[in-house]
Amino acid sequence: MIGSTVKVGTRGSALALAQATQVIHRLKEFHPRLNFVLVPIKTAGDRISSAAELRRAGKGLFVKEIERALLARRISLAIHSMKDLPSELPEGLVIGAVPERADASDVFIGRHSMPIEKLPPGSQVGTSSLRRQAILRSMFPLLRFVELRGNLDTRLEKLRAPRSGLSGIVVAAAGVRRLYPENGIVTQPLPREKVVPAAGQGAIALEIRGQDLQMRKILEPIHHEASAACVLAERELQRRLEGGCRVPLGVHGEASDDGLLRLTACMASLDGRRILRESQTGTLDNPAAIAAALETVVNAKGAQEILSELRPAPPARSRSTRPGRNGRASKSRRSAAARPRGRARARRR
Repeated sequence: MIGSTVKVGTRGSALALAQATQVIHRLKEFHPRLNFVLVPIKTAGDRISSAAELRRAGKGLFVKEIERALLARRISLAIHSMKDLPSELPEGLVIGAVPERADASDVFIGRHSMPIEKLPPGSQVGTSSLRRQAILRSMFPLLRFVELRGNLDTRLEKLRAPRSGLSGIVVAAAGVRRLYPENGIVTQPLPREKVVPAAGQGAIALEIRGQDLQMRKILEPIHHEASAACVLAERELQRRLEGGCRVPLGVHGEASDDGLLRLTACMASLDGRRILRESQTGTLDNPAAIAAALETVVNAKGAQEILSELRPAPPARSRSTRPGRNGRASKSRRSAAARPRGRARARRR
């Protein structure tokens, strides 16, 4: 048996603690005799202050330390924001459950009451997400989208600071609802069909050890199958398109009552001048196939061309391998092992 205490790992930010507490409240409804103990864990991503540095640092920055604790059995359950979780998990770990998803939309929070479409030209809007910056530049080319790093409460403080140059910020609706459920912060929802959310946005991942059947059974009552299918499709397309925080890719799945799943992808160049939005629909029980079909569609419409602009240029070839005038390596630079053996023997004779 797992015992009466379940240690639950999570980041130590206010939002992470709030959403973990909400998950635990739901679990207690079904398991009142279990004692769930939160274990805040500081991650590498929490130590980075620059958005550019965060993008350079790679994937999994907000989950690696928590996953190590899970593998080392210091905790039995990890609670993450789904969009922080890389498309591929470490060996031995699985997503044990996905609770019902919250609103996946992005929202605009203005310094005053003015909506984003009414802001004067040159107004500054803060967001560190390349996806949001690229898509919003295509919609509002006269606005300035600037880097804004920090937790949600930090971003709101920067917006409200007396000398702030920001006219507004763009954040995830789910984060605002979870951290400030009764605060009444005025938000402007941005249409999901245009500002397509990040893969997994609004969803929570409950990560466990793959062999921990008891924990899987504990989580089963709060698992939401439709949310899980949508998230699986989103993460599969993200994996196929090399998406993440370094790629301006939005991908969002929506389930219907008749058992269908509509998956929408949006990719934009960083300047917002090129943008593509495509959708694909299939059955809810085969989300990976929908992602595969949508990958084919977006690649046909130019997704790889946009991605190629984002990849770093290959390093210059060293002088030792520089081709000669005829396009081949010069004789003086060829390896002796590459010379015909027959000629070498003839010289020795």
